[in-house]
Parts: sequence; C-alpha cells; structure tokens
Amino acid sequence: MDVFLRYGQTFPVPAAVADNLLKLASHDQLKVLLYVLCHAEAPVPSEQIERACNVTADAVEEALAFWQRVNILQMQEPMPPVQITAQQTAPAEQPAAAAPPAAVSPPEPAVNPPAGALQMSSSSNIAAPSQIAERIRENKALAEMFRMAEKTIGKALNPTERNSLFWMHEYLGLQPDLILMLTAYCTEQDCFYVRYMEKIALEWQERGIMTHAQVQADIQRRTAAKTYTGQVMRTLKMDRGPTRRQQEMIDSWQAADVSMEMLQIAYEKTLEKKENKLDLKFLNGIVQKWIEAGVRTPEQAQALDEAFYAALQNKKQAGRAGQAAKAAEPENTSFDLSDFDQLVNRF
Repeated sequence: MDVFLRYGQTFPVPAAVADNLLKLASHDQLKVLLYVLCHAEAPVPSEQIERACNVTADAVEEALAFWQRVNILQMQEPMPPVQITAQQTAPAEQPAAAAPPAAVSPPEPAVNPPAGALQMSSSSNIAAPSQIAERIRENKALAEMFRMAEKTIGKALNPTERNSLFWMHEYLGLQPDLILMLTAYCTEQDCFYVRYMEKIALEWQERGIMTHAQVQADIQRRTAAKTYTGQVMRTLKMDRGPTRRQQEMIDSWQAADVSMEMLQIAYEKTLEKKENKLDLKFLNGIVQKWIEAGVRTPEQAQALDEAFYAALQNKKQAGRAGQAAKAAEPENTSFDLSDFDQLVNRF
C-alpha cells in the first residue's frame, strides 16, 4: 500500500527513533516524545504534557527519563517546567547519518550501599536493553524472574518496568525470588506501578529485609494494614484515602486491636457531638481513652460512660451542697476585743 504525506505543519523526528527505538519504547513514551518534539522551541511544563497526551505524571517522568537516556532528548531545566530540546538530526537527504543511541553503563551491584548514597529510583540509572539482555543470558535466575513477572502481571513488561526490576536486583541487591514476591503483592493489590514498587524495595533494603521469611512477614503486615484501613474507611464512611496523620491514627487503632464495632460506636458519638460531621481528631480522642482504660467491648464502653457521668453528677451535687452550706452559715458580725486593742495600740 502506498502512503503519501499530506503537506502541512511538520517537525523533525530523529531517525534513530524509527530505526532503533520503536520496538523498545512504550505507547505512552512515544506519545510524550511526539508532543515534546512538536513543541521543542519553548519550555514545556509537565502538566501540559499530561493533559495533551492523556497520561499520568509518572508516565511523563518515565518517558522523559527514557528518551534522555537513549540520547534523543536533553534536559535543560528540571521538571516542572522543563526546557526540552530535540537533538540535532541529520538532513533529510542523509538519514543514515543518525547515530544509534549510546550504550549506558549498567548499574553496579551494591547489596549494602550507604543509606545517604541510595538512588531513590531506577530513573537515575537506566541500563541499555542490550545490557539487560546480556545479564539475562548470564543469569538463569534473572531470566526466570522476568519470565515469571510477565506471567504474574499478565502482560509483557515495558522498558521502564524491565529496567526497574533490573535495578532492584543489580543496585539494591534484591534476589530474583524476592522481586517476584514484590511483583505478586503489587499485582494483587492493583498497585503494579514502578514508583510504588521501588518505594517498597528501597524500604526493604534500608531495613535489611533481604530474606524470604522477612519479605513474607512484611507483605503480610502490609496486607493486614491495607485490609484494616479499608474496613475503617467503610465504617467511618470516608470517601477518600486517609492523610498521613490520619493513617497514623488508624495504625495505632490496629496495633491496639480496636474492632470495627467499637469504631462504629466512636463514630456515632462523634457525629452526636460534632453536629453530624466526622471529626477524626475527636474520634481518635475517644478511642485512645478506651485503649488507655482497657475498654474492648461495647459493654465496657457503656460502663465507662456510666462511671464517668456518675462521677460528674456526684461532683455537681457536692458543689451544690457546698454552696448551700455556705449560704446557710450565719454572717459573722462579732468584733474581737483583742483585734480592737491591737488597732488602738498602733497609735
């Protein structure tokens, strides 16, 4: 089939993209590149790219990092805003002059890198696809990890995901079976995102979680916490995820084994006192008092309330009795003669 270009406004695309990188780049990465190249004459804020390409902020960041590493884009300023300039391409009549992307040195393995020197994401160290392929040929466990990871998520890994798993192994020192456990957990939680996975992997490395048993225990803890938080959100009718401070409250309730039944009671008390509005700080005050008093059942909570109101009533009655006794006392109008003598002797 013959294809002809309809003349109109055009912009250059490096020949290396079509010749060498089409099979490596993801759909989102290609969309971001085309938009950036079309607007290469001026700074392009990341928010503008997100809207125009209908992609997430993470996708924009990963795409720009990919095209920078394979020498298609160069970054003049950090995002956002970012000055993006397309590399000079060869003239149209000399397409063969476009150079292939330069090789990128693979990340050095560092099982225990110093905490202050940790790279915070794989985007700071992107390995060339050829180098990942070479390591896979050398390491059967690594090859099996990539195969099983794709089977777990039900699709082929894109270049960013492949580089991320490779970085976890080569840089953080996580063994392939641990990376597979992380992949399975994130897939089950519907959170198979590079940034989320790398955050957990970094935590494991920093906390020395490097064995199968340690990873299993941490995954169980995370799963339980997520389940408990979801139950809390449903009980308290929260329409959005908790903030960091609210999550700390929820974690303290979980640590004290506070049941949803007790949270429901605290929720109703809060609505009653706060004009039918959810005030988590007030609710947390109720729950923390229960925890301090060892209250774990509705009956115990009721007994605590009754004891509190009884003590308050007794205090009020004692106060009223004291006022009545004071009012009943006759006014002292007597005059002490000794006081009179002292007064007279002063003069």
